[in-house]
Amino acid sequence: MNFQAVRVIPIENKSPVPIIQISGALAKRLKLPENISICTVQCSRNTITCNIVNINIEEKLLRMDRTIQEALLLFEEERTYLVTYDAEYNTLHIGPVIALLTEIAIKEDNHIDLKSIEDYCMELANFSEDIGVIFYVFTLHKELAGKSMEGFYLENNIWNKALLPYPQVVHNRLHKRTNERSEMFQEFTDQLQEWSIPYFNDHFLNKWTVHEQLAGSEHLLPYLPDTALFSAKRLESWLDTYSAVFLKPINGSQGKQIFKVCKTSDGYNLDYSSLQQQVSQTYSSFSDLYKRLSPHIKKRQYILQQGLDLLHLEGRPVDFRYLCHRTENNRWQVTSTTARASKSGSFVSNLAQGGEMLSVNHVLSAQFDAKEMPQIRKHLKELAIEVASEIGSVSEGIFGELGIDLAIDTSGHPWIIEVNTKPSKNLDQPNGTRTIRPSAKAVILYCLYLIHEHLKER
Repeated sequence: MNFQAVRVIPIENKSPVPIIQISGALAKRLKLPENISICTVQCSRNTITCNIVNINIEEKLLRMDRTIQEALLLFEEERTYLVTYDAEYNTLHIGPVIALLTEIAIKEDNHIDLKSIEDYCMELANFSEDIGVIFYVFTLHKELAGKSMEGFYLENNIWNKALLPYPQVVHNRLHKRTNERSEMFQEFTDQLQEWSIPYFNDHFLNKWTVHEQLAGSEHLLPYLPDTALFSAKRLESWLDTYSAVFLKPINGSQGKQIFKVCKTSDGYNLDYSSLQQQVSQTYSSFSDLYKRLSPHIKKRQYILQQGLDLLHLEGRPVDFRYLCHRTENNRWQVTSTTARASKSGSFVSNLAQGGEMLSVNHVLSAQFDAKEMPQIRKHLKELAIEVASEIGSVSEGIFGELGIDLAIDTSGHPWIIEVNTKPSKNLDQPNGTRTIRPSAKAVILYCLYLIHEHLKER
């Protein structure tokens, strides 16, 4: 698709027929027919028929009748859009439209609160504006099946409410599984599928589903800790086999509600993580241990996972987060890496539980020789991409972004700990107010690829 970044300037037109003025340079770049005098102009699901006037200007420029802007729900001010011409349908496509779906709270001053992804959304909006894309955020509501959408676009670092063109691709960043299971979400995604509008990430994946998907790939088996659905009998047996066993809720996040159990000469030691606290208790019998676990096990489904003798930094266990993004032709790339060390006395490295973010080199250099580090980093990166590729290929729906949690044991062997379908945006924070992280750019570029593929298939 021949996208051109074009400065679109609104003009007043007293003629009853809508007019677009296109510079000769732009007409040539778009490969418009020399004798073209009329065409359809389209932004997402909105269209209008216009007269075309060629103007003799060397720069890539498009002047647009304000009535066209209003019909297409474009921004009122002068702005850069990506523009392409479809010769088969004699249609000028303006401004690919990308929208992010999330929970939105309204603050007392009527400004919106995007919680933990505020900075991330601003980066997406800023990068979109830089390259000529229409970007906005929205939340689930009843009116989601028309040619327009109520959402919030960024202008001067403030989110403004407006009626905007319907998205051509949707980035799903809902935080709550209950919202994804809601009737409103189902109706919305059914509508997207009916109109062949792509959306990602399709849905949350639970820990057991991820394990089963990865275990189906034979070459990944050596990197998977022994994992199974919880049963009391299995837990008791595993405690005779492994030095430690972890119990994790299959739908858990942020390191919450995780148990670590060890068998000792005095009975059983239980460590428990909750938000910003850790509790350690000892039980003389397995029966007493199970009574303590029972209220949690009855409320939620848990998996058991083999405890590993992981690398430690100053006595704190360490893992690695590899943020992976899909690119064109469905290839995956690593866009950021970071190491995380748990707070002192804790076994959970999540930042929400007090973990500390560190550079991968800092952690590896404390444990390995300089000659070993390049190969270890290469192995981790390749493993992260393999995991992302496997999940992306076998999961239902489209996944364009995954957070892969890896760890290394004391012998240097890497392990796959977890896969996150809605990875935290606090791990690779931008350095400045206008800095745009590679991970944010990767999401927008993948959206453009999906739009390109959709237009091509049509």
